[in-house]
Amino acid sequence: MNDNEVTYSTGDVAKDLGVSKTTIINLVKEFNLEVRKNPKNGYRFFTTDDLHKVREIQNCIEKMGKERALEQWNNPKIKNTVNPIKNVGLTEVETLKEGLALQQQHSQSLINEINELKEQIKSIQAAQMRKEDFENLIVQELPVALKEALGEKDNQIEELKEHLNRIENVQNNRDKMLVEALRQSQEAQQQFAVGLSERKKLKKWWEFWR
Repeated sequence: MNDNEVTYSTGDVAKDLGVSKTTIINLVKEFNLEVRKNPKNGYRFFTTDDLHKVREIQNCIEKMGKERALEQWNNPKIKNTVNPIKNVGLTEVETLKEGLALQQQHSQSLINEINELKEQIKSIQAAQMRKEDFENLIVQELPVALKEALGEKDNQIEELKEHLNRIENVQNNRDKMLVEALRQSQEAQQQFAVGLSERKKLKKWWEFWR
């Protein structure tokens, strides 16, 4: 197989004859056609000669049935009379050209689809990488952030405790001052009452003359 050789896939030949690919494969096997395979992928490829032979076989089958066509094909005299190159007419040449153009369009369409799939795969891989980077960032940074947040909360709790202690100390001091002031007030009242009582006991100076 060379680059300038016109070749056709099993699907192309089946489409040309209006039959299924399975029918073409069976014809190749039953009529022992020497159809080569692509060494790269193992698929059959048909040359112009192969295409003409398959057409001849299909015409014989349609006219006389498969058994008669098979017997006739196995007859060396009849088999050797098939000369695709000499029997190819202008119409068949045009058909081959159209088939080649369709094959090229199909190949280009496949190439475009493959390129689109590659771009989609790249996008998916990039998105997956961004997701993994984000997950790694969370795994790495989250413990540190939590530790800092907990440390800040601990500091706030300590400050709140100190503030509460100061308030408690102020309240205790105020209570002590109130108790002391109350005690002093009671003592002053008691002293005043004692003094008043003593004053009542003392006679006025003019009362001594009575």
